[in-house]
Amino acid sequence: MSTHQAETRRSPAETLPPVALVDRLLALTSDLTSLIRKETSLLHDRAQTEIAALQPEKTRLANDYAMDVLAVRGHRNLLDRAPSERVARLKSAMSELDKALALNGEALTAAKSVSEGLIRMVANAMSERTAPSLGYGPNAAASARRPGSSAGTGSLTLDSRA
Repeated sequence: MSTHQAETRRSPAETLPPVALVDRLLALTSDLTSLIRKETSLLHDRAQTEIAALQPEKTRLANDYAMDVLAVRGHRNLLDRAPSERVARLKSAMSELDKALALNGEALTAAKSVSEGLIRMVANAMSERTAPSLGYGPNAAASARRPGSSAGTGSLTLDSRA
């Protein structure tokens, strides 16, 4: 069986022994935290290609993590019989994930702000190039456009979706 098939046939959280569930959640949490930290670092470096390459794995880990967390929330007894030391490690790892996600969110917001600023700057430069000139031309005739500007320049639309 290929690795992909093993991943698609993932055992439901409810069917795992408590220790196995805690261990799986701990591994998922640690892997997701590492990936989020890596993405945050790449965001600071503005390495879009590398960030894009992380997304399939990030999506897989996040989905697996969410399914297990939802199962635990729906069946709180799933972790009751797990050793308290392992549950404490899991809680600590989840806290680290929360911190990494907060920093990642800040980096994403900053990157979005920079991108939107660049888009606005380009849009403003384009509209200045095509805007009618203010004032009068030779012989006090109102001039419709600045010399060298073209009337057929297209518009630029901003999409505010994240």
